[in-house]
Amino acid sequence: MDEEQESIQGQTVEPSPAPRPRRSRITPARLVAILLVAAVIAGAVGWQEVMQVVPPRQQDAYVDVGEGDSIAMVSQRVYELGMTSNPQALRWYWRIRSGGSLREGRYVLAGILGMEALYQLFASGSPLTVRVTLPEGYTVAQMAVRFEEEAGIPEADFMKAATDSSGGLLEGHLFPDTYEVLYAGDADPVVARMVERLASVLPADWSAQAAKRKLTTEQLLTVASIVEREAKEDADRPLVASVIFNRLADDMLLQMDATLGYVLPSHDGFYTYAELKTDSPYNTYVHPGLPPTPICNPGLPSLQAAAHAPATAYYYFLAKPDGHCVFATTFAEHQRNMRLYLSGGH
Repeated sequence: MDEEQESIQGQTVEPSPAPRPRRSRITPARLVAILLVAAVIAGAVGWQEVMQVVPPRQQDAYVDVGEGDSIAMVSQRVYELGMTSNPQALRWYWRIRSGGSLREGRYVLAGILGMEALYQLFASGSPLTVRVTLPEGYTVAQMAVRFEEEAGIPEADFMKAATDSSGGLLEGHLFPDTYEVLYAGDADPVVARMVERLASVLPADWSAQAAKRKLTTEQLLTVASIVEREAKEDADRPLVASVIFNRLADDMLLQMDATLGYVLPSHDGFYTYAELKTDSPYNTYVHPGLPPTPICNPGLPSLQAAAHAPATAYYYFLAKPDGHCVFATTFAEHQRNMRLYLSGGH
């Protein structure tokens, strides 16, 4: 190529510069989207950290759940054991999973490796121990049902443990109280504790008071069991006991509905004429004296009432609609009370 071809009209042609790339503009909407994604990622990472569960500092760590305790309280206890990084972590997870009510007892935390496992422990797991409350006046059979329902101790196992060497139930000898027991544990030590508890609360003069009334200690316990079932108010219990002792002293039939109720359910507290003739040693309408065994497990007020009943002239009593008893010396007075209170009086 010659010089003429390299120039046009005496000017040298310079090469054109390369085009610059256009900068893309970040719109506000795109910025918001980026920030949202970042927030979601950060939140997810943060949530995972909050929900992380590590083994407790102590190998034998546990959490006790008491009556009325909330999941917030349990969540705080788990946090204090060093298992979570936030005191409300379990509480938040509980709400997400729609956890139900808590069961009382002691929960062992060994082997818990994640939040779901921690949740399952308190939501549906079996506590190491549970507290079982037995109302005053429960029979052995009723106690057996409650222990199975609340402590996982089979009903049949409890009934077997509550049977003495002669084949009779330990009715009256199992003190009604609150007991902390091993969940699904052996029934024998539970029954033994209940028998020991009764021995520890019996009035110190129990044997002397039984002898004073020419009764055995077992018979006095039977009196206490009748008082437990016949009287709702503690103030009435000593007077009910006095009625029983007065009738026994005068060889009168006790005629107590509660004794028949041990073997025959009532109809809203009443029995038919035919049922009152039931041939059972627990039917004190037809059999004189006390029934052969206690009819329930009495509480301390009834035990005290049986041991220290006052001397009265009462032979009759009637439970009024409000639960209190009214007492009478003669049958005529008792009939008047029946007309007055069984027709809706107070």
